[in-house]
Amino acid sequence: MVRITNTIDIDASAMRVYSTLRALDAYSSWLGHSTVYRGTEERTPQAEGSLSYEDTTMVGRMRGEIVEDVPEHVLQFHQSKPNGSLDAVIRYELEATGAGTHLTRFGDLTTHGILRIVQPILLRMAAAESERTMTALKRHLERGA
Repeated sequence: MVRITNTIDIDASAMRVYSTLRALDAYSSWLGHSTVYRGTEERTPQAEGSLSYEDTTMVGRMRGEIVEDVPEHVLQFHQSKPNGSLDAVIRYELEATGAGTHLTRFGDLTTHGILRIVQPILLRMAAAESERTMTALKRHLERGA
């Protein structure tokens, strides 16, 4: 497992940051496509409070679900390729700072099989994508303030 960590300060309330990250069906309104990321599609909730989704990425489709959900504090996703070759845990920790929010994003990436060979490349791409996501979120929330 390899961890990628990003932090950013956003001039928006923790609830607004949390709500934007939780609204998977609205990602297309603030997170454009890239070489790595091509979109998120929300799926039918599996159980009360559980939400599943599917990301389209350069390595194929990644099925995911929200595994920890504490409004205004923590939002954690787990996603993986159906064949088990790639597993990712993405955790957002939100800390209210007056009228703003200090946001930390942890991305834990685990590769198996053939993808282990290209893990250094995947890691660089995932790190760039993580930073792009945080910057896009900040721009979106501060533009709409």
